[in-house]
Amino acid sequence: MNKQLLFVLPVATLTTLACSSKETVYQVVPAPDAGTTPADDDDDTPKVECTAARESHLGPVAATSTGEVKVLSNEDGVTKIFVDATAGGINNAKKNPRVYIKLDGTKVDITDQESFTSSDWDLALKRVDIYTNGGDAGPGEGGGRLVNKDFGAVTAADGAGVRPEVFFTGDCERNIDEASFIVTTFSGWYNYAESNNIPSAKPGTSFVVKSADGTLHKVGIISNTANPDGTTNNPVTAYYLLQVSKL
Repeated sequence: MNKQLLFVLPVATLTTLACSSKETVYQVVPAPDAGTTPADDDDDTPKVECTAARESHLGPVAATSTGEVKVLSNEDGVTKIFVDATAGGINNAKKNPRVYIKLDGTKVDITDQESFTSSDWDLALKRVDIYTNGGDAGPGEGGGRLVNKDFGAVTAADGAGVRPEVFFTGDCERNIDEASFIVTTFSGWYNYAESNNIPSAKPGTSFVVKSADGTLHKVGIISNTANPDGTTNNPVTAYYLLQVSKL
Protein backbone atom coordinates (compact mmCIF):
# COMPACT_ATOMS: atom_id res chain seq x y z
CA MET A 1 0.00 0.00 0.00
CA ASN A 2 1.16 3.53 -0.70
CA LYS A 3 0.81 6.21 1.89
CA GLN A 4 0.41 9.84 2.88
CA LEU A 5 3.26 11.31 4.89
CA LEU A 6 3.30 14.64 6.64
CA PHE A 7 5.48 14.19 9.70
CA VAL A 8 6.91 11.04 11.16
CA LEU A 9 7.79 9.62 14.54
CA PRO A 10 9.52 6.31 15.34
CA VAL A 11 7.14 3.82 16.91
CA ALA A 12 8.35 0.23 16.64
CA THR A 13 11.01 -2.21 15.53
CA LEU A 14 10.76 -5.00 12.98
CA THR A 15 12.92 -7.52 11.14
CA THR A 16 16.65 -8.02 10.59
CA LEU A 17 18.73 -5.87 8.21
CA ALA A 18 22.25 -6.53 7.00
CA CYS A 19 23.73 -3.79 9.18
CA SER A 20 21.45 -4.03 12.20
CA SER A 21 19.02 -6.27 14.00
CA LYS A 22 16.35 -3.56 14.07
CA GLU A 23 14.63 -1.10 11.79
CA THR A 24 12.74 2.08 12.62
CA VAL A 25 9.09 2.28 11.58
CA TYR A 26 7.27 5.59 11.21
CA GLN A 27 3.62 6.48 11.54
CA VAL A 28 1.85 9.50 10.06
CA VAL A 29 0.91 12.38 12.34
CA PRO A 30 -0.14 15.88 11.25
CA ALA A 31 2.74 18.29 10.78
CA PRO A 32 2.42 21.51 12.79
CA ASP A 33 4.53 23.59 10.41
CA ALA A 34 5.72 23.83 6.82
CA GLY A 35 8.42 21.20 6.87
CA THR A 36 8.94 17.52 7.50
CA THR A 37 12.66 17.78 8.16
CA PRO A 38 14.17 17.13 11.60
CA ALA A 39 15.57 19.91 13.75
CA ASP A 40 19.00 21.29 12.94
CA ASP A 41 22.03 20.04 14.83
CA ASP A 42 25.76 20.66 14.68
CA ASP A 43 26.32 18.19 11.84
CA ASP A 44 23.68 18.48 9.11
CA THR A 45 25.64 16.40 6.60
CA PRO A 46 25.43 12.74 7.65
CA LYS A 47 28.10 10.45 6.26
CA VAL A 48 27.15 7.19 4.58
CA GLU A 49 28.46 4.44 6.83
CA CYS A 50 25.65 1.87 6.58
CA THR A 51 26.79 0.48 3.24
CA ALA A 52 25.37 -3.02 3.69
CA ALA A 53 22.08 -1.67 5.01
CA ARG A 54 21.83 0.73 2.08
CA GLU A 55 22.19 -2.15 -0.37
CA SER A 56 19.34 -3.98 1.35
CA HIS A 57 17.17 -0.90 1.91
CA LEU A 58 17.35 0.60 -1.59
CA GLY A 59 17.59 -2.63 -3.60
CA PRO A 60 19.93 -1.29 -6.31
CA VAL A 61 19.47 -2.69 -9.83
CA ALA A 62 22.47 -3.16 -12.14
CA ALA A 63 20.90 -1.41 -15.13
CA THR A 64 20.09 2.09 -16.35
CA SER A 65 16.50 3.27 -16.52
CA THR A 66 14.68 3.23 -19.85
CA GLY A 67 12.20 5.80 -18.54
CA GLU A 68 11.77 8.92 -20.66
CA VAL A 69 12.85 12.32 -19.33
CA LYS A 70 11.81 15.34 -21.38
CA VAL A 71 11.93 19.11 -20.93
CA LEU A 72 8.54 20.43 -22.01
CA SER A 73 9.11 24.15 -21.52
CA ASN A 74 11.41 26.72 -20.01
CA GLU A 75 9.65 30.02 -19.47
CA ASP A 76 10.24 32.84 -16.99
CA GLY A 77 12.87 30.79 -15.21
CA VAL A 78 10.56 27.81 -14.65
CA THR A 79 11.42 24.49 -16.30
CA LYS A 80 8.68 21.90 -16.74
CA ILE A 81 9.93 18.33 -16.95
CA PHE A 82 8.20 15.05 -17.82
CA VAL A 83 9.67 12.01 -16.05
CA ASP A 84 8.68 8.38 -16.51
CA ALA A 85 9.39 6.83 -13.10
CA THR A 86 7.07 3.85 -13.55
CA ALA A 87 9.97 1.36 -13.28
CA GLY A 88 8.08 -1.23 -15.27
CA GLY A 89 4.93 -0.97 -13.17
CA ILE A 90 4.21 -1.90 -9.58
CA ASN A 91 4.69 -5.63 -10.16
CA ASN A 92 8.08 -5.21 -11.85
CA ALA A 93 9.51 -2.30 -9.88
CA LYS A 94 11.96 -4.41 -7.88
CA LYS A 95 13.60 -5.51 -11.14
CA ASN A 96 13.92 -2.01 -12.59
CA PRO A 97 16.20 0.87 -11.56
CA ARG A 98 15.48 4.40 -10.50
CA VAL A 99 15.57 7.19 -13.05
CA TYR A 100 18.14 9.90 -12.29
CA ILE A 101 17.85 13.49 -13.44
CA LYS A 102 19.46 16.87 -13.10
CA LEU A 103 17.22 19.74 -12.10
CA ASP A 104 17.63 21.27 -15.56
CA GLY A 105 15.76 18.26 -16.97
CA THR A 106 18.74 16.26 -18.18
CA LYS A 107 18.50 12.50 -17.74
CA VAL A 108 21.60 10.89 -16.19
CA ASP A 109 22.24 7.35 -17.43
CA ILE A 110 23.74 5.60 -14.42
CA THR A 111 22.87 2.45 -12.52
CA ASP A 112 21.56 2.49 -8.98
CA GLN A 113 24.92 1.24 -7.74
CA GLU A 114 26.80 3.96 -9.64
CA SER A 115 24.54 6.61 -8.13
CA PHE A 116 26.00 5.95 -4.69
CA THR A 117 29.33 7.45 -5.78
CA SER A 118 28.18 9.91 -8.47
CA SER A 119 27.65 13.65 -8.10
CA ASP A 120 26.20 13.91 -11.61
CA TRP A 121 22.53 13.59 -10.60
CA ASP A 122 20.19 15.73 -8.48
CA LEU A 123 16.99 13.69 -8.07
CA ALA A 124 16.24 9.96 -8.08
CA LEU A 125 12.68 8.85 -8.82
CA LYS A 126 11.00 5.43 -8.72
CA ARG A 127 7.26 4.96 -8.31
CA VAL A 128 6.31 7.19 -5.31
CA ASP A 129 9.85 7.45 -3.94
CA ILE A 130 11.87 10.59 -4.68
CA TYR A 131 15.12 11.66 -3.06
CA THR A 132 18.09 13.97 -3.50
CA ASN A 133 21.83 13.43 -3.97
CA GLY A 134 23.11 13.99 -0.47
CA GLY A 135 23.56 12.35 2.90
CA ASP A 136 22.84 8.62 2.83
CA ALA A 137 21.78 8.73 -0.84
CA GLY A 138 24.95 9.95 -2.54
CA PRO A 139 28.10 12.06 -2.34
CA GLY A 140 26.50 15.31 -3.47
CA GLU A 141 25.54 18.39 -1.46
CA GLY A 142 21.85 17.74 -2.10
CA GLY A 143 18.95 17.88 0.30
CA GLY A 144 15.33 18.90 0.51
CA ARG A 145 12.51 20.28 2.59
CA LEU A 146 8.74 20.07 2.21
CA VAL A 147 7.03 23.47 2.28
CA ASN A 148 3.27 23.88 2.60
CA LYS A 149 3.03 26.56 -0.07
CA ASP A 150 2.08 26.80 -3.71
CA PHE A 151 5.08 26.71 -6.02
CA GLY A 152 4.89 30.40 -6.93
CA ALA A 153 4.94 31.47 -3.29
CA VAL A 154 8.15 29.61 -2.38
CA THR A 155 11.21 31.84 -1.86
CA ALA A 156 14.83 31.37 -0.87
CA ALA A 157 13.83 32.12 2.72
CA ASP A 158 12.04 28.77 2.75
CA GLY A 159 15.42 27.11 2.27
CA ALA A 160 16.14 27.26 5.98
CA GLY A 161 16.02 23.71 7.27
CA VAL A 162 16.89 21.94 4.03
CA ARG A 163 18.39 18.61 5.04
CA PRO A 164 20.31 15.82 3.30
CA GLU A 165 18.81 12.36 3.06
CA VAL A 166 18.84 10.34 6.29
CA PHE A 167 17.89 6.75 5.52
CA PHE A 168 19.33 5.30 8.73
CA THR A 169 19.82 5.96 12.41
CA GLY A 170 23.28 5.97 13.95
CA ASP A 171 22.91 2.22 14.51
CA CYS A 172 22.07 1.55 10.84
CA GLU A 173 18.39 1.05 11.64
CA ARG A 174 16.48 1.95 8.48
CA ASN A 175 13.91 4.74 8.41
CA ILE A 176 10.66 3.55 6.83
CA ASP A 177 7.03 4.56 7.04
CA GLU A 178 4.01 2.50 8.10
CA ALA A 179 3.82 0.90 4.64
CA SER A 180 7.55 -0.01 4.67
CA PHE A 181 8.44 2.69 2.13
CA ILE A 182 11.68 4.61 2.45
CA VAL A 183 11.44 7.95 4.30
CA THR A 184 13.05 10.74 2.25
CA THR A 185 13.05 14.53 2.13
CA PHE A 186 10.18 14.22 -0.39
CA SER A 187 7.98 12.13 1.89
CA GLY A 188 4.56 13.76 2.14
CA TRP A 189 4.25 14.85 -1.49
CA TYR A 190 1.04 12.96 -2.21
CA ASN A 191 -2.41 12.02 -0.99
CA TYR A 192 -3.44 8.38 -1.17
CA ALA A 193 -6.96 7.32 -2.09
CA GLU A 194 -7.76 3.95 -0.57
CA SER A 195 -10.88 3.74 -2.73
CA ASN A 196 -8.82 3.23 -5.89
CA ASN A 197 -5.26 2.74 -4.55
CA ILE A 198 -4.04 5.78 -6.47
CA PRO A 199 -1.64 8.42 -5.09
CA SER A 200 -2.04 11.99 -6.32
CA ALA A 201 0.04 15.12 -5.92
CA LYS A 202 -0.97 17.04 -2.81
CA PRO A 203 -2.17 20.60 -3.53
CA GLY A 204 -0.29 23.42 -1.83
CA THR A 205 2.85 21.32 -1.38
CA SER A 206 6.26 22.26 -2.78
CA PHE A 207 9.88 21.47 -2.03
CA VAL A 208 13.03 23.48 -1.56
CA VAL A 209 15.84 21.34 -2.95
CA LYS A 210 19.59 21.59 -3.13
CA SER A 211 21.12 20.11 -6.26
CA ALA A 212 24.21 17.92 -6.01
CA ASP A 213 26.40 21.02 -6.32
CA GLY A 214 24.51 22.79 -3.53
CA THR A 215 22.47 25.19 -5.70
CA LEU A 216 19.08 26.03 -4.18
CA HIS A 217 15.94 25.32 -6.24
CA LYS A 218 12.23 25.00 -5.69
CA VAL A 219 10.44 21.94 -7.06
CA GLY A 220 6.74 21.39 -7.54
CA ILE A 221 5.01 18.16 -8.48
CA ILE A 222 2.21 19.23 -10.80
CA SER A 223 1.02 15.70 -11.46
CA ASN A 224 2.04 12.06 -11.26
CA THR A 225 -0.37 11.09 -14.05
CA ALA A 226 1.25 13.11 -16.82
CA ASN A 227 1.70 12.43 -20.52
CA PRO A 228 4.80 13.30 -22.57
CA ASP A 229 2.90 16.25 -24.08
CA GLY A 230 2.30 17.80 -20.66
CA THR A 231 -1.34 16.85 -20.24
CA THR A 232 -2.21 15.17 -16.96
CA ASN A 233 -4.92 12.60 -17.72
CA ASN A 234 -2.75 9.49 -17.87
CA PRO A 235 -4.56 6.53 -16.26
CA VAL A 236 -1.20 5.20 -15.04
CA THR A 237 0.68 6.76 -12.11
CA ALA A 238 4.41 7.53 -11.66
CA TYR A 239 4.49 9.62 -14.82
CA TYR A 240 5.59 12.94 -13.33
CA LEU A 241 5.19 16.51 -14.47
CA LEU A 242 7.62 18.60 -12.43
CA GLN A 243 8.25 22.33 -12.33
CA VAL A 244 11.66 23.57 -11.23
CA SER A 245 13.15 27.01 -10.69
CA LYS A 246 16.37 28.28 -9.12
CA LEU A 247 16.04 30.35 -5.96
